[in-house]
Amino acid sequence: MPEYAALDLETTGLDPARDRVIEVGAVAFTNDRITTTLERLVDPGRAVPETVLRLTGIKQEDLRGAASAESALRELADFLKGRQPVGHGARLDIDFLAAAGLWDPATEILDTLDVARILLPSAASHSLPLLATEMGFNQPRPHRALDDADATRQLLLRLRDEAAALDEALKESMLALVAPYEWPIARFFADALTAPNPDPGPATAEVVDSGHRRAADPPPDDPGVMVALLGPEGPLAGLLPGYEHREPQLQMLLAVAQIQARGGTLIVEAGTGTGKSLAYLVPSIARAVRHHERVVVSTNTHTLQEQLMGKDLPGLREWLPWDFKACLLKGRSNYVSLRRWRRFIAEPCKDADELKFKLKVLMWLHTTESGDRSELRLHGREEVLWANIASDPLDCVGIHCTKEDCYVHRARAEAEASDLVVVNHSLLLADAEVGGGLLPDFDHLVIDEAHHLEEAATRGMRQEVDGPGLLALVERLARVGDTPSGLLSELERQPHLGASGEAFEQAIPASLAAGERAREFFELAAHWVAAKLGDMERKDESLRLTPPLREDDGWPAVSLAAENAVTALAALDAGLRRAVAGVRDWLGGAEPDQGIRELEIIRGRLDAATRLIDEALLTPDHNRVYWFTLLARTDNLLLRAAPINVGFLLRDHVYAERRSTVFTSATLAVGGSFDYFRSRVGLGPEVEELILPSPFDFLHQALVCLPTDLVAPEDGAFDEQVTDVVASVARRVGGRTLVLFTSHRQLRDVHAALKHRVDLDEVLILGQGIDGQRRQLLKAFEDAERPLLLGTASFWEGIDVPGERLSCVIMVRLPFPVKSEPVYAARAEQVRDGFTQLALPQAALRLKQGFGRLIRRSTDRGAVVILDSRILGRDYGKAFLDVLPPASRFVGPAAEIENRVGDWLDQA
Repeated sequence: MPEYAALDLETTGLDPARDRVIEVGAVAFTNDRITTTLERLVDPGRAVPETVLRLTGIKQEDLRGAASAESALRELADFLKGRQPVGHGARLDIDFLAAAGLWDPATEILDTLDVARILLPSAASHSLPLLATEMGFNQPRPHRALDDADATRQLLLRLRDEAAALDEALKESMLALVAPYEWPIARFFADALTAPNPDPGPATAEVVDSGHRRAADPPPDDPGVMVALLGPEGPLAGLLPGYEHREPQLQMLLAVAQIQARGGTLIVEAGTGTGKSLAYLVPSIARAVRHHERVVVSTNTHTLQEQLMGKDLPGLREWLPWDFKACLLKGRSNYVSLRRWRRFIAEPCKDADELKFKLKVLMWLHTTESGDRSELRLHGREEVLWANIASDPLDCVGIHCTKEDCYVHRARAEAEASDLVVVNHSLLLADAEVGGGLLPDFDHLVIDEAHHLEEAATRGMRQEVDGPGLLALVERLARVGDTPSGLLSELERQPHLGASGEAFEQAIPASLAAGERAREFFELAAHWVAAKLGDMERKDESLRLTPPLREDDGWPAVSLAAENAVTALAALDAGLRRAVAGVRDWLGGAEPDQGIRELEIIRGRLDAATRLIDEALLTPDHNRVYWFTLLARTDNLLLRAAPINVGFLLRDHVYAERRSTVFTSATLAVGGSFDYFRSRVGLGPEVEELILPSPFDFLHQALVCLPTDLVAPEDGAFDEQVTDVVASVARRVGGRTLVLFTSHRQLRDVHAALKHRVDLDEVLILGQGIDGQRRQLLKAFEDAERPLLLGTASFWEGIDVPGERLSCVIMVRLPFPVKSEPVYAARAEQVRDGFTQLALPQAALRLKQGFGRLIRRSTDRGAVVILDSRILGRDYGKAFLDVLPPASRFVGPAAEIENRVGDWLDQA
């Protein structure tokens, strides 16, 4: 029977180099008893932040004269010897032990966070305090080291019971998976899955009838009647939780209902707080149900999709007086392929992370009905592992696929039976690009988060090929050596593939030749790109293939190498096609084996790469931009392409077939005009337009601060001034601040400077890409008492933290696009004035989105600080001021901002 040691450290912060341990706790135990415990207070040698003292209940005087960190951590290290270490989210504990030189890198911890994510996939949270509360653990002193260590012990034993109580068939599959390995996670499951079931009673299924039945009457056809549903005297006013009468919402509902009835195109800018999702969902559902005209709603973010599917549509299904069917349809790669999963699980695990992922998926597949990856809540490297089992169009059996064994087929069948289908922009555009078939036929389209449409279309139609990736595909086919090796040799030796062996044999030299030509092209191109980037002293790593560059002295050699690579790859493609066709003929209608499927996948990817090299280097399209990207860390070269003008593509392939199209967002108009938006997405002046103000009282809810004495953003002293303002505001308001950057470099520099300020000891400083990624940082921000979050691009929008938790937003620089970014540069060349026609409106809308993070409810109160002096000192600054809501404003010295913001928030 294994002996475990659950451990926990209480610390002053998250950084082992800067923060200190204040308490050590550990519990040694077996499956049936506690064998011994360890508990030590630690003197950190300095004051402990008040927030930590309040959280733990430890008093400052308790720590004076306590054990030193060195002796306490050494005692803990000795305690762990000969026992299996256990922790919950234990990375931090290990980091502190490692920093003290007391953690052997070869030692592997059993993390109950990993085990909980496998065995409790539907838990609302896997944090220790919430699991402890939910499971009723005995924990008299939460956030004390010994009590948290003991809660980890109780959790591990409870999870052992959960594993023992699993379905027998599932247990057999999991046991077979873990049997070959000695990692702690494998040993735990080997023990738990063979333990007696603690609750062997028979499982019973209970079906609950909600008893909710709708009237048989169809939805109203009169837009005015629909508006009355959401009006203050309407039936939904008493049913909707927290109902507020919002006149802009009713105006939008009426406009959407009318455009769907008569046909046409409508653009609606609806300010934050309008309730625009209900304003388009109610008329869309009514139209779809009464007239059998399907509506597709397209969003850009998962956040909005989750709101629609998890809150708005279930609520309307409960409250509306008629039935309807709505579903969420995602792109193919969001669904698991059972065929690819069966192949992947049969392969040996390369490490413990891969085993954890397979266990997690095995558990999930036992219960999932959708096969949608979002149910898995993937973390970190799991995102990479998912690619091994995601549905892939190149690895699909096509007409042999059925909804019983294919989740993609099942999702599309559900969409065909739905009145309203929610998709994202990427899927909407992919459907248009292939001429339909990915989405069911639909009559009406609502595009929410429409300000992202051009960007999404550009991203969706972007193509790329990287040198190492292309060479890896060719080398999988055939490798040079004493004896032939690779997929083609393997297939040649298979007698059941008929007379195709000769075709495989002939393809081997073609593959070796194609690999050689491709290598020559990428090596030559990489040297040329590196030289050109150096000549131009550009810090970025992208080189756009402009007409002048195609006249460069080095271009003919690059172009000739590309031509040779394209010729060799085309010859290989012809040989592979012959071989695959021969096998198909030999097999008749039978399904080919895994080797042939892999060959077809490789051939498809090589064909796409060949077409891109040919187009970019030899036959460029005037509506596409091409560029090389040299990756700094690896020196790998990527060739990329994207459309320059997506407007006519959107118009011809996305809107043209629709009876009505509605575009909506909180940020579409610049200076009261939709001209910029219309020009970017291919709309003419004939569309109907509506601008609806936010119902919020910004004059009394929001303060905009504009310092007058900061240096220009390009000045070397700017970062230091930014650090001072951020620190003073965060200290005065107790964290609760989001700082938005346009540069990762600047974010890192300011983050490092803030970390060394003793006046921020009580503030939790979180930096994007330093302390975690978006999801983890937002969770930490919402949970912390005094958080300060530094973020870049993705934090400028899509964040909804209502109430006092987010009280101040600081924008460091005006969010202009990067002038040298290849797609932007190509577009700027096609207009008369790239700055006023593209850069300025784009940045103004981005600023508007950043401001929108602050006021999310009618009860919110907060401040926005803009540190870029250009908003006051340049003529174009007025364009930025004009897009901001009519808030209160302070213009004055930076030194006064902390008190202005603090006093404003104190008045709440």
